[in-house]
Amino acid sequence: MPASLPDRISRLVALHNTLLVAWSEAGEHPRIADILEAMGCERKTLYKCAEELRRMGAPIEYDRKRFTWRYTDAWSFPLQVVEPVTGAFGIRLAMDFLLDPELKDGLKNRLALDPMLRTPGNTTLARLTGIFPKMFLGRLSLAIRERRLVRFDYRKPGESSSSERIVEPVDLFEWNGMPYLQAREPAKHPERIKRFTLSRMHELEILERRFKRTPRKRIPSCLGAFSGDVFEAVFLADVDHAPYVRERRWHPSQRTRELTDGSVEFTLPFGDPGEAARWILGHGPGYRPAAPPELVGTWKRFIQDLSDMAGSGNRAVKRKPGPGGHALQLGVLATKRRPFEASFGSQAE
Repeated sequence: MPASLPDRISRLVALHNTLLVAWSEAGEHPRIADILEAMGCERKTLYKCAEELRRMGAPIEYDRKRFTWRYTDAWSFPLQVVEPVTGAFGIRLAMDFLLDPELKDGLKNRLALDPMLRTPGNTTLARLTGIFPKMFLGRLSLAIRERRLVRFDYRKPGESSSSERIVEPVDLFEWNGMPYLQAREPAKHPERIKRFTLSRMHELEILERRFKRTPRKRIPSCLGAFSGDVFEAVFLADVDHAPYVRERRWHPSQRTRELTDGSVEFTLPFGDPGEAARWILGHGPGYRPAAPPELVGTWKRFIQDLSDMAGSGNRAVKRKPGPGGHALQLGVLATKRRPFEASFGSQAE
């Protein structure tokens, strides 16, 4: 008996989803057993569905060495299906919609969010503060998905002119309200993944040339706008501030250890000691770094700079960069009484 139309579409979508997810994970090859389990059918039906996807224009092929099907490129299923979203995933999406309203517009015909999770007009959540053309997010997302090089003009603070960059985009992330692109620049540092802030990009263009996907394990995962040599920064929070650390998780690899005096030690990955020092200093008194020594030394220099500025009235104090090349970059403090109210910004490539 022929399968009903809903069953056919359901199996086609299941096959498409399985192959597309495998393709997005650095071109992995899904096992036949996993495909059959996702589709809920036998091999004969799988082969029929694969042929039907090919007729629909899908870049599907059979790998005779691994005896399985796979996608050779990104492809969107021609029938639009709206999925209901709730639970933890829905909560995260509701927050992301607040961070970037254009994200909600882009997904409105694909996702139906549980109305209990919607909080329109909420201004208590952090939002993207970076000033950049919103179209850049869509273009970069497309380039990442299709593994295409992008070209843009880039100008760092203090530079009189911009320079052309051609990069292999890896992923996008947000830090302190600023969106950043992680990318490899083959012409300059082919083995290093850099971080570029979208606010410094101009004339962004997707190129036809494709590149090989970077394995996930080789992509830096750390806090901050810098992605140099990733290291573990160890911080301490005193008894009064320990509760605030216990209820936060800044990074998936964060480790927290309770100390006998009621304080807390917590460890986070950073790519630059200066940025880690600015980050913990921005939390105010009650927090301090414990390791590595370069981080502690940088933090102490920043503390001294703040003390000097607080004691000098409205005159800014300039200090030469320390061994790590980091100098405290601050504006004029408005008062001598609260030196921790200075603002610390992130830096990137």
